[in-house]
Amino acid sequence: MRVIYATSELDEWIELAKKMQSKKGWQPIYWVTTPKNEKLIQKSFPHTHCQNFISATRGEYAPFNKLKKRTPLDSSTILKYSCYEKIALKMMDRMDATAYSFNYSERLELYYDFLGYWINVIGVLKADYVLFSESPHALFQYILYAVCKENGVKVLRFTPTHIEGLTFLSYDIEGSPSYLKEMIDSSPKATPLAQAYLDKNRGEYSKALPYYMKDINQKSSFLATVKKVGGKLQRFVSSQTVTAYKKSADVALSDAKITKYNLLLYKLKGISFKKRLKKAYTDLAVEADLTKPYIYVALHYQPEKTTSPDGDIFVEQWLMVQMLAHLAPNGWLVYVKEHNSQFAERLYGEQGRTHDFYERLAGFENVKLIANETSSFDLIDSAKAVATVTGTVGLESVIRSVPVLSFGHAWYALCEGIFTIKENEELIKTFEKIEHGYQIEAKKVDEFLYAIENISTPCYLNPGNRVGVSFGEKENLENLVTCLMTHAEGE
Repeated sequence: MRVIYATSELDEWIELAKKMQSKKGWQPIYWVTTPKNEKLIQKSFPHTHCQNFISATRGEYAPFNKLKKRTPLDSSTILKYSCYEKIALKMMDRMDATAYSFNYSERLELYYDFLGYWINVIGVLKADYVLFSESPHALFQYILYAVCKENGVKVLRFTPTHIEGLTFLSYDIEGSPSYLKEMIDSSPKATPLAQAYLDKNRGEYSKALPYYMKDINQKSSFLATVKKVGGKLQRFVSSQTVTAYKKSADVALSDAKITKYNLLLYKLKGISFKKRLKKAYTDLAVEADLTKPYIYVALHYQPEKTTSPDGDIFVEQWLMVQMLAHLAPNGWLVYVKEHNSQFAERLYGEQGRTHDFYERLAGFENVKLIANETSSFDLIDSAKAVATVTGTVGLESVIRSVPVLSFGHAWYALCEGIFTIKENEELIKTFEKIEHGYQIEAKKVDEFLYAIENISTPCYLNPGNRVGVSFGEKENLENLVTCLMTHAEGE
Protein backbone atom coordinates (compact mmCIF):
# COMPACT_ATOMS: atom_id res chain seq x y z
CA MET A 1 0.00 0.00 0.00
CA ARG A 2 1.30 3.42 -0.99
CA VAL A 3 0.69 5.96 1.77
CA ILE A 4 0.91 9.76 2.08
CA TYR A 5 1.57 10.94 5.64
CA ALA A 6 0.34 14.40 6.63
CA THR A 7 0.85 14.32 10.38
CA SER A 8 2.00 16.46 13.32
CA GLU A 9 5.57 16.66 14.61
CA LEU A 10 4.91 13.94 17.17
CA ASP A 11 7.87 11.50 17.16
CA GLU A 12 5.54 8.50 17.35
CA TRP A 13 4.36 8.94 13.76
CA ILE A 14 7.73 7.80 12.46
CA GLU A 15 7.69 4.67 14.59
CA LEU A 16 4.07 4.09 13.59
CA ALA A 17 5.07 4.23 9.91
CA LYS A 18 7.77 1.63 10.54
CA LYS A 19 5.31 -0.70 12.28
CA MET A 20 2.66 -0.27 9.58
CA GLN A 21 5.27 -0.97 6.92
CA SER A 22 6.26 -4.15 8.73
CA LYS A 23 2.73 -5.33 9.60
CA LYS A 24 0.72 -4.19 6.58
CA GLY A 25 3.24 -3.34 3.87
CA TRP A 26 2.46 0.38 4.04
CA GLN A 27 5.11 2.21 2.05
CA PRO A 28 5.43 5.94 2.83
CA ILE A 29 5.70 7.66 -0.54
CA TYR A 30 5.21 11.31 0.46
CA TRP A 31 5.40 12.96 3.89
CA VAL A 32 4.33 16.49 4.78
CA THR A 33 6.26 17.21 7.96
CA THR A 34 7.84 19.85 10.16
CA PRO A 35 11.57 20.67 10.23
CA LYS A 36 11.83 18.79 13.54
CA ASN A 37 11.20 15.38 11.96
CA GLU A 38 12.26 15.86 8.36
CA LYS A 39 15.80 14.46 8.63
CA LEU A 40 14.69 11.46 10.71
CA ILE A 41 11.94 10.61 8.20
CA GLN A 42 14.40 10.80 5.31
CA LYS A 43 16.82 8.58 7.22
CA SER A 44 14.11 6.03 8.07
CA PHE A 45 12.46 6.09 4.64
CA PRO A 46 15.08 7.23 2.10
CA HIS A 47 12.78 6.74 -0.90
CA THR A 48 9.99 8.90 0.56
CA HIS A 49 9.41 12.36 -0.88
CA CYS A 50 9.56 14.75 2.08
CA GLN A 51 7.80 18.11 2.03
CA ASN A 52 8.60 20.71 4.69
CA PHE A 53 5.26 21.75 6.17
CA ILE A 54 6.12 25.44 6.57
CA SER A 55 7.65 25.71 3.10
CA ALA A 56 4.64 23.95 1.66
CA THR A 57 2.20 26.30 3.34
CA ARG A 58 4.12 29.26 1.97
CA GLY A 59 3.73 27.94 -1.57
CA GLU A 60 7.12 26.28 -2.07
CA TYR A 61 5.97 23.07 -3.70
CA ALA A 62 9.09 20.90 -4.08
CA PRO A 63 9.69 18.00 -4.68
CA PHE A 64 7.25 17.88 -7.63
CA ASN A 65 7.13 21.52 -8.66
CA LYS A 66 8.78 20.91 -12.04
CA LEU A 67 6.75 18.08 -13.49
CA LYS A 68 7.46 17.87 -17.21
CA LYS A 69 3.84 17.18 -18.09
CA ARG A 70 1.50 19.25 -15.94
CA THR A 71 -2.22 19.48 -16.59
CA PRO A 72 -3.41 23.08 -16.06
CA LEU A 73 -6.62 23.95 -14.23
CA ASP A 74 -9.67 24.50 -16.39
CA SER A 75 -13.20 25.71 -15.72
CA SER A 76 -14.73 22.30 -14.97
CA THR A 77 -11.92 21.41 -12.55
CA ILE A 78 -12.20 24.68 -10.65
CA LEU A 79 -15.98 24.24 -10.38
CA LYS A 80 -15.54 20.65 -9.22
CA TYR A 81 -13.50 21.87 -6.24
CA SER A 82 -15.53 25.02 -5.58
CA CYS A 83 -17.02 23.58 -2.36
CA TYR A 84 -13.49 23.52 -0.88
CA GLU A 85 -12.45 26.95 -2.11
CA LYS A 86 -14.29 29.06 0.47
CA ILE A 87 -12.86 27.00 3.34
CA ALA A 88 -9.34 27.17 1.92
CA LEU A 89 -9.44 30.96 1.51
CA LYS A 90 -10.70 31.41 5.06
CA MET A 91 -8.01 29.04 6.33
CA MET A 92 -5.40 31.51 5.14
CA ASP A 93 -6.34 33.80 8.04
CA ARG A 94 -3.78 31.77 10.01
CA MET A 95 -1.08 33.03 7.65
CA ASP A 96 -1.96 36.70 8.07
CA ALA A 97 -0.46 37.92 11.32
CA THR A 98 -1.51 41.54 10.78
CA ALA A 99 -5.03 40.86 9.41
CA TYR A 100 -4.39 43.09 6.39
CA SER A 101 -1.33 41.55 4.70
CA PHE A 102 -2.97 38.89 2.56
CA ASN A 103 -5.60 40.11 0.10
CA TYR A 104 -8.25 38.13 -1.77
CA SER A 105 -6.40 37.98 -5.10
CA GLU A 106 -3.23 36.70 -3.44
CA ARG A 107 -5.18 34.06 -1.53
CA LEU A 108 -6.99 32.89 -4.65
CA GLU A 109 -3.73 32.63 -6.57
CA LEU A 110 -2.18 30.52 -3.80
CA TYR A 111 -5.27 28.28 -3.67
CA TYR A 112 -5.12 27.65 -7.42
CA ASP A 113 -1.38 26.93 -7.23
CA PHE A 114 -1.95 24.37 -4.47
CA LEU A 115 -4.88 22.79 -6.28
CA GLY A 116 -2.96 22.44 -9.51
CA TYR A 117 0.05 21.04 -7.69
CA TRP A 118 -1.83 18.32 -5.83
CA ILE A 119 -4.01 17.28 -8.76
CA ASN A 120 -0.87 16.64 -10.79
CA VAL A 121 1.12 15.05 -7.96
CA ILE A 122 -1.67 12.66 -6.95
CA GLY A 123 -1.76 11.53 -10.57
CA VAL A 124 1.94 10.68 -10.35
CA LEU A 125 2.01 9.16 -6.84
CA LYS A 126 -0.82 6.63 -7.31
CA ALA A 127 -1.41 6.62 -3.55
CA ASP A 128 -3.79 4.21 -1.83
CA TYR A 129 -4.13 6.07 1.49
CA VAL A 130 -3.53 9.52 2.93
CA LEU A 131 -3.17 9.66 6.72
CA PHE A 132 -3.97 12.81 8.71
CA SER A 133 -3.27 13.06 12.43
CA GLU A 134 -6.42 15.22 12.85
CA SER A 135 -8.73 17.27 10.65
CA PRO A 136 -6.52 18.73 7.91
CA HIS A 137 -6.58 22.31 9.15
CA ALA A 138 -3.47 23.71 7.49
CA LEU A 139 -3.91 24.97 3.95
CA PHE A 140 -1.53 22.52 2.31
CA GLN A 141 -3.12 19.58 4.11
CA TYR A 142 -6.66 20.68 3.38
CA ILE A 143 -6.18 20.93 -0.37
CA LEU A 144 -4.38 17.57 -0.31
CA TYR A 145 -7.48 16.23 1.48
CA ALA A 146 -9.78 17.69 -1.18
CA VAL A 147 -7.82 16.25 -4.08
CA CYS A 148 -7.57 12.81 -2.45
CA LYS A 149 -11.32 12.79 -1.77
CA GLU A 150 -12.12 13.66 -5.38
CA ASN A 151 -9.64 11.17 -6.85
CA GLY A 152 -10.40 8.01 -4.91
CA VAL A 153 -7.47 8.08 -2.48
CA LYS A 154 -8.76 6.73 0.82
CA VAL A 155 -8.64 9.27 3.65
CA LEU A 156 -7.75 8.14 7.18
CA ARG A 157 -8.20 10.73 9.93
CA PHE A 158 -7.70 10.34 13.66
CA THR A 159 -10.63 11.95 15.48
CA PRO A 160 -9.94 13.06 19.07
CA THR A 161 -12.84 13.33 21.50
CA HIS A 162 -10.82 14.92 24.36
CA ILE A 163 -12.41 12.40 26.72
CA GLU A 164 -9.33 11.05 28.49
CA GLY A 165 -7.61 10.83 25.10
CA LEU A 166 -10.26 8.59 23.49
CA THR A 167 -9.67 8.72 19.73
CA PHE A 168 -11.23 6.91 16.80
CA LEU A 169 -10.55 6.67 13.08
CA SER A 170 -12.72 8.51 10.54
CA TYR A 171 -12.66 8.48 6.76
CA ASP A 172 -13.50 12.11 6.04
CA ILE A 173 -14.36 15.39 7.76
CA GLU A 174 -18.03 15.32 6.91
CA GLY A 175 -19.39 12.01 8.21
CA SER A 176 -19.26 9.44 11.00
CA PRO A 177 -17.79 5.96 10.38
CA SER A 178 -20.26 3.12 9.92
CA TYR A 179 -18.62 1.07 12.67
CA LEU A 180 -19.60 3.78 15.17
CA LYS A 181 -23.22 3.60 13.98
CA GLU A 182 -23.17 -0.17 14.36
CA MET A 183 -21.77 0.08 17.89
CA ILE A 184 -24.47 2.60 18.89
CA ASP A 185 -27.19 0.31 17.51
CA SER A 186 -25.86 -2.59 19.59
CA SER A 187 -26.95 -0.87 22.86
CA PRO A 188 -23.47 -0.99 24.46
CA LYS A 189 -23.05 -1.47 28.20
CA ALA A 190 -21.54 1.11 30.56
CA THR A 191 -17.81 1.80 30.23
CA PRO A 192 -15.61 3.46 32.88
CA LEU A 193 -14.16 6.51 31.07
CA ALA A 194 -17.46 7.38 29.42
CA GLN A 195 -19.37 6.99 32.69
CA ALA A 196 -16.92 9.23 34.52
CA TYR A 197 -17.30 11.85 31.78
CA LEU A 198 -21.09 11.65 32.00
CA ASP A 199 -21.06 11.99 35.78
CA LYS A 200 -18.65 14.92 35.65
CA ASN A 201 -20.73 16.81 33.10
CA ARG A 202 -23.91 16.31 35.07
CA GLY A 203 -22.27 18.06 38.00
CA GLU A 204 -20.67 21.47 38.55
CA TYR A 205 -19.04 23.40 35.71
CA SER A 206 -15.78 23.92 37.60
CA LYS A 207 -15.25 20.16 37.77
CA ALA A 208 -16.23 19.55 34.14
CA LEU A 209 -14.00 22.26 32.61
CA PRO A 210 -11.78 20.67 29.91
CA TYR A 211 -8.05 20.52 30.69
CA TYR A 212 -7.17 22.87 27.81
CA MET A 213 -9.50 25.54 29.23
CA LYS A 214 -8.16 25.31 32.78
CA ASP A 215 -4.79 26.66 31.66
CA ILE A 216 -6.46 29.53 29.78
CA ASN A 217 -8.63 30.54 32.74
CA GLN A 218 -6.09 29.99 35.48
CA LYS A 219 -4.60 33.12 37.05
CA SER A 220 -0.90 32.63 37.78
CA SER A 221 1.03 34.11 40.66
CA PHE A 222 3.59 36.84 39.96
CA LEU A 223 6.49 34.38 40.37
CA ALA A 224 4.85 31.79 38.12
CA THR A 225 4.21 34.48 35.50
CA VAL A 226 7.85 35.60 35.60
CA LYS A 227 9.04 32.00 35.17
CA LYS A 228 6.62 31.40 32.31
CA VAL A 229 7.62 34.59 30.48
CA GLY A 230 11.30 33.84 31.11
CA GLY A 231 10.92 30.37 29.64
CA LYS A 232 9.16 31.73 26.57
CA LEU A 233 11.88 34.33 26.02
CA GLN A 234 14.57 31.68 26.33
CA ARG A 235 12.85 29.45 23.77
CA PHE A 236 12.22 32.45 21.53
CA VAL A 237 15.89 33.45 21.53
CA SER A 238 17.26 29.90 21.10
CA SER A 239 14.75 28.54 18.59
CA GLN A 240 14.77 28.80 14.82
CA THR A 241 12.47 31.35 13.15
CA VAL A 242 9.87 29.15 11.47
CA THR A 243 6.53 30.56 10.33
CA ALA A 244 4.05 30.44 7.48
CA TYR A 245 3.12 34.11 7.92
CA LYS A 246 2.97 36.49 5.01
CA LYS A 247 5.26 39.29 6.13
CA SER A 248 3.31 42.34 5.00
CA ALA A 249 0.95 43.61 2.33
CA ASP A 250 3.74 44.85 0.07
CA VAL A 251 5.93 41.72 0.29
CA ALA A 252 5.24 38.54 -1.66
CA LEU A 253 4.42 35.39 0.29
CA SER A 254 7.46 33.65 -1.19
CA ASP A 255 9.70 36.14 0.65
CA ALA A 256 10.38 34.09 3.78
CA LYS A 257 12.66 36.62 5.48
CA ILE A 258 10.61 36.97 8.64
CA THR A 259 12.83 37.75 11.60
CA LYS A 260 12.37 37.19 15.31
CA TYR A 261 11.83 40.92 15.58
CA ASN A 262 8.89 40.60 13.18
CA LEU A 263 7.41 37.74 15.22
CA LEU A 264 7.80 39.66 18.48
CA LEU A 265 6.18 42.70 16.91
CA TYR A 266 3.27 40.57 15.63
CA LYS A 267 2.78 39.08 19.10
CA LEU A 268 2.82 42.46 20.87
CA LYS A 269 0.40 43.94 18.34
CA GLY A 270 -1.82 40.90 18.74
CA ILE A 271 -1.92 41.24 22.53
CA SER A 272 -2.81 44.92 22.21
CA PHE A 273 -5.52 44.16 19.66
CA LYS A 274 -7.08 41.45 21.84
CA LYS A 275 -7.28 43.81 24.79
CA ARG A 276 -9.22 46.28 22.65
CA LEU A 277 -11.31 43.43 21.27
CA LYS A 278 -12.22 42.27 24.76
CA LYS A 279 -13.22 45.81 25.73
CA ALA A 280 -15.42 46.07 22.64
CA TYR A 281 -17.15 42.82 23.58
CA THR A 282 -17.50 43.75 27.25
CA ASP A 283 -19.00 47.13 26.39
CA LEU A 284 -21.74 45.41 24.38
CA ALA A 285 -22.31 42.47 26.74
CA VAL A 286 -25.18 42.27 29.25
CA GLU A 287 -26.17 40.01 32.11
CA ALA A 288 -28.29 37.07 31.00
CA ASP A 289 -31.91 36.93 32.14
CA LEU A 290 -32.31 33.17 32.60
CA THR A 291 -36.08 33.44 33.09
CA LYS A 292 -36.72 34.36 29.44
CA PRO A 293 -36.88 31.81 26.61
CA TYR A 294 -33.57 31.79 24.73
CA ILE A 295 -31.12 29.87 22.57
CA TYR A 296 -27.60 29.78 23.96
CA VAL A 297 -24.91 30.25 21.30
CA ALA A 298 -21.43 29.31 22.48
CA LEU A 299 -18.95 30.84 20.03
CA HIS A 300 -15.80 28.99 19.02
CA TYR A 301 -12.29 30.30 19.44
CA GLN A 302 -10.93 31.08 15.98
CA PRO A 303 -8.85 30.33 13.99
CA GLU A 304 -9.05 26.65 14.91
CA LYS A 305 -9.83 23.32 13.26
CA THR A 306 -13.20 22.99 15.04
CA THR A 307 -14.57 25.59 12.62
CA SER A 308 -11.96 25.48 9.85
CA PRO A 309 -12.47 22.99 8.27
CA ASP A 310 -14.93 21.19 10.60
CA GLY A 311 -17.48 24.00 10.48
CA ASP A 312 -17.62 24.08 6.67
CA ILE A 313 -19.50 27.22 5.56
CA PHE A 314 -20.35 28.05 9.18
CA VAL A 315 -16.72 28.87 9.83
CA GLU A 316 -18.35 32.31 9.50
CA GLN A 317 -20.18 32.03 12.81
CA TRP A 318 -22.28 35.13 12.21
CA LEU A 319 -24.15 33.09 9.57
CA MET A 320 -25.26 30.71 12.32
CA VAL A 321 -26.36 33.59 14.55
CA GLN A 322 -28.18 35.23 11.63
CA MET A 323 -30.18 32.05 10.93
CA LEU A 324 -31.11 31.74 14.59
CA ALA A 325 -32.05 35.40 14.93
CA HIS A 326 -34.37 35.32 11.92
CA LEU A 327 -35.96 31.90 12.45
CA ALA A 328 -36.24 31.63 16.25
CA PRO A 329 -39.80 31.30 17.58
CA ASN A 330 -41.52 34.54 18.55
CA GLY A 331 -40.37 35.80 21.92
CA TRP A 332 -37.19 33.73 21.99
CA LEU A 333 -33.88 35.54 22.47
CA VAL A 334 -30.47 34.48 21.19
CA TYR A 335 -27.77 34.68 23.89
CA VAL A 336 -24.28 34.74 22.39
CA LYS A 337 -21.25 34.19 24.60
CA GLU A 338 -17.68 34.62 23.39
CA HIS A 339 -15.06 31.93 24.00
CA ASN A 340 -12.58 33.02 26.68
CA SER A 341 -9.68 31.77 24.55
CA GLN A 342 -10.41 34.47 21.96
CA PHE A 343 -8.76 37.04 24.23
CA ALA A 344 -5.94 34.83 25.59
CA GLU A 345 -2.49 36.42 25.21
CA ARG A 346 -0.72 33.20 24.22
CA LEU A 347 -3.21 32.31 21.48
CA TYR A 348 -3.98 33.95 18.12
CA GLY A 349 -7.48 35.35 18.55
CA GLU A 350 -6.45 38.52 16.70
CA GLN A 351 -6.54 36.44 13.49
CA GLY A 352 -10.10 35.28 14.04
CA ARG A 353 -12.17 38.30 15.10
CA THR A 354 -12.80 41.95 14.36
CA HIS A 355 -14.63 44.58 16.35
CA ASP A 356 -17.22 44.67 13.56
CA PHE A 357 -18.10 41.03 14.27
CA TYR A 358 -19.56 41.94 17.66
CA GLU A 359 -21.34 44.99 16.26
CA ARG A 360 -22.93 42.81 13.58
CA LEU A 361 -24.25 40.31 16.13
CA ALA A 362 -25.49 42.98 18.53
CA GLY A 363 -27.34 44.59 15.62
CA PHE A 364 -29.99 41.85 15.58
CA GLU A 365 -32.95 42.92 17.72
CA ASN A 366 -33.29 39.59 19.54
CA VAL A 367 -29.56 38.86 19.97
CA LYS A 368 -27.76 39.66 23.24
CA LEU A 369 -24.05 39.34 23.87
CA ILE A 370 -23.59 37.79 27.31
CA ALA A 371 -20.97 38.66 29.91
CA ASN A 372 -18.00 36.27 29.77
CA GLU A 373 -18.15 35.55 33.50
CA THR A 374 -21.53 33.81 33.15
CA SER A 375 -21.33 30.08 33.85
CA SER A 376 -21.73 28.01 30.70
CA PHE A 377 -23.68 25.33 32.60
CA ASP A 378 -26.11 27.97 33.92
CA LEU A 379 -26.71 29.14 30.36
CA ILE A 380 -27.14 25.54 29.17
CA ASP A 381 -29.54 24.50 31.91
CA SER A 382 -32.05 27.32 31.35
CA ALA A 383 -31.86 27.33 27.54
CA LYS A 384 -34.53 26.08 25.15
CA ALA A 385 -31.66 24.86 22.96
CA VAL A 386 -27.90 25.29 22.62
CA ALA A 387 -26.30 26.23 19.29
CA THR A 388 -22.70 25.55 18.29
CA VAL A 389 -20.73 24.70 15.19
CA THR A 390 -18.93 21.62 16.56
CA GLY A 391 -17.96 22.63 20.11
CA THR A 392 -17.69 20.49 23.25
CA VAL A 393 -20.58 22.53 24.61
CA GLY A 394 -22.84 20.48 22.34
CA LEU A 395 -22.00 17.22 24.05
CA GLU A 396 -22.16 18.87 27.48
CA SER A 397 -25.65 20.13 26.67
CA VAL A 398 -27.23 16.84 25.63
CA ILE A 399 -25.67 15.20 28.70
CA ARG A 400 -27.56 17.84 30.68
CA SER A 401 -30.74 17.06 28.66
CA VAL A 402 -30.79 20.24 26.52
CA PRO A 403 -31.18 19.79 22.73
CA VAL A 404 -28.38 21.01 20.47
CA LEU A 405 -28.31 22.72 17.09
CA SER A 406 -24.99 21.77 15.50
CA PHE A 407 -24.07 23.69 12.35
CA GLY A 408 -20.83 21.87 11.48
CA HIS A 409 -19.43 18.36 11.24
CA ALA A 410 -19.27 17.48 14.94
CA TRP A 411 -17.70 14.13 15.91
CA TYR A 412 -20.68 13.57 18.23
CA ALA A 413 -23.29 14.18 15.49
CA LEU A 414 -24.88 10.73 15.97
CA CYS A 415 -25.62 11.35 19.65
CA GLU A 416 -29.19 11.59 20.90
CA GLY A 417 -30.34 15.22 21.07
CA ILE A 418 -28.02 16.56 18.34
CA PHE A 419 -29.75 18.22 15.39
CA THR A 420 -27.38 18.92 12.52
CA ILE A 421 -28.49 22.13 10.82
CA LYS A 422 -27.52 23.20 7.31
CA GLU A 423 -30.72 24.62 5.81
CA ASN A 424 -33.39 27.07 6.99
CA GLU A 425 -36.10 24.41 6.72
CA GLU A 426 -34.15 22.05 8.98
CA LEU A 427 -33.90 24.74 11.64
CA ILE A 428 -37.60 25.63 11.42
CA LYS A 429 -38.63 21.96 11.82
CA THR A 430 -36.26 21.52 14.75
CA PHE A 431 -37.69 24.56 16.54
CA GLU A 432 -41.20 23.15 16.02
CA LYS A 433 -40.11 19.85 17.52
CA ILE A 434 -38.59 21.58 20.56
CA GLU A 435 -41.69 23.75 21.03
CA HIS A 436 -43.85 20.62 21.00
CA GLY A 437 -42.03 19.24 24.02
CA TYR A 438 -39.13 17.23 22.59
CA GLN A 439 -37.31 15.35 25.38
CA ILE A 440 -33.84 13.83 25.23
CA GLU A 441 -33.59 10.18 26.26
CA ALA A 442 -30.69 10.16 28.71
CA LYS A 443 -30.16 6.42 28.19
CA LYS A 444 -29.39 7.00 24.50
CA VAL A 445 -26.90 9.76 25.34
CA ASP A 446 -25.17 7.38 27.74
CA GLU A 447 -25.09 4.62 25.14
CA PHE A 448 -23.52 6.94 22.59
CA LEU A 449 -20.64 7.68 24.97
CA TYR A 450 -20.28 3.98 25.79
CA ALA A 451 -20.11 3.29 22.04
CA ILE A 452 -17.39 5.91 21.66
CA GLU A 453 -15.27 4.25 24.32
CA ASN A 454 -15.82 0.83 22.74
CA ILE A 455 -14.55 1.91 19.31
CA SER A 456 -11.79 4.27 20.50
CA THR A 457 -8.25 3.94 21.80
CA PRO A 458 -6.58 6.43 24.18
CA CYS A 459 -4.10 8.50 22.15
CA TYR A 460 -2.57 11.92 21.92
CA LEU A 461 -1.96 13.21 18.40
CA ASN A 462 0.45 16.09 18.86
CA PRO A 463 2.93 17.11 21.57
CA GLY A 464 0.56 19.70 23.02
CA ASN A 465 -2.09 17.07 23.88
CA ARG A 466 0.17 15.07 26.20
CA VAL A 467 -1.02 17.10 29.18
CA GLY A 468 -4.53 15.72 28.78
CA VAL A 469 -3.59 12.05 29.28
CA SER A 470 -1.87 9.86 31.86
CA PHE A 471 0.16 7.52 29.62
CA GLY A 472 3.52 7.81 27.87
CA GLU A 473 5.05 7.48 24.40
CA LYS A 474 5.26 3.67 24.31
CA GLU A 475 1.58 3.14 25.10
CA ASN A 476 0.60 6.00 22.81
CA LEU A 477 2.43 4.39 19.90
CA GLU A 478 0.84 1.00 20.59
CA ASN A 479 -2.62 2.55 20.71
CA LEU A 480 -2.14 4.53 17.49
CA VAL A 481 -1.05 1.37 15.70
CA THR A 482 -3.98 -0.58 17.17
CA CYS A 483 -6.42 2.07 15.97
CA LEU A 484 -5.05 1.86 12.42
CA MET A 485 -4.77 -1.91 12.37
CA THR A 486 -8.38 -2.26 13.53
CA HIS A 487 -10.14 0.29 11.36
CA ALA A 488 -7.95 1.38 8.40
CA GLU A 489 -9.56 -1.08 5.99
CA GLY A 490 -13.13 -0.14 6.97
CA GLU A 491 -15.71 1.83 4.95
